[in-house]
Amino acid sequence: MAKTGLILEGGGMRGLFTAGVIDALIEKHIRFDKVYGVSAGSCHAISYFSGQKDRARRVNVDYCTRPDYFGIGCLIRERSMFGWELIFNEIPNKLDPIDYDTVWKNINNDSEESTDYYVVVTNARTGQAEYVQPKTTAELLDTCKASCSLPFMCKPTLLNGIPYYDGGIADSIPVRKAIADGCEKLVVVLTQSEDFRKKPIRHPALIKLLYQEYPKLTKSLLNRHENYNESLEIIKMLEQQGKAIVLRPPKAVNVTRTERNPQKLNVLAHTGYELAMQVL
Repeated sequence: MAKTGLILEGGGMRGLFTAGVIDALIEKHIRFDKVYGVSAGSCHAISYFSGQKDRARRVNVDYCTRPDYFGIGCLIRERSMFGWELIFNEIPNKLDPIDYDTVWKNINNDSEESTDYYVVVTNARTGQAEYVQPKTTAELLDTCKASCSLPFMCKPTLLNGIPYYDGGIADSIPVRKAIADGCEKLVVVLTQSEDFRKKPIRHPALIKLLYQEYPKLTKSLLNRHENYNESLEIIKMLEQQGKAIVLRPPKAVNVTRTERNPQKLNVLAHTGYELAMQVL
């Protein structure tokens, strides 16, 4: 039987589109052999594995206006524009708890029904993508935090003493990895419209200055647009061959990476849900 894969792109709060898709996947009881989560996509995947419909939307929309979710106060307290204590401790463990028992029944175990779940992170020292399969709850949350650690906005997240940044730097859409892992059928969830192409990063000299400690990370940052756009071409080819279903916003998204307008976010989540229900 052909192996199936699900790829969840990041994009910060544009990932509310993904949150809507997640709800459709849960409702339709659609499972995959392998799932790859990048940045915000890695977090939405947890709600998918736990089967908690609407959770992926709630945990963003219900808390995004709080001062401890994003902002200068977070930067002062945590050296990150994002409130990691709220996002990766208070919300998943207390305010809107993850059903961890169900998560671990569904991923990275030895049962025949288990899904292989990979969180994409970027090693700051090598500049390369790594695909981590979390095996414990602490590792799951820490690895997702690393995958969401955006340059310029956050300090790197340490995993086993090694600094990691946003997985989207080195592999925003891990379609090559999925193919190498034997996936013959893919569902790819993107957070930009079909006409989007990533442009070269602005102010490369500033990037080199800020991250001179990590020259290989700098190289990946400067080459990111090329890798991203090449991934889009591969996906387009797979779609034409009938090997991939691509779910993306039907038009340019009027939501920023750090959007905090609940109404906009709810509309985007509804768009993802409706589109996924039609296509899937």
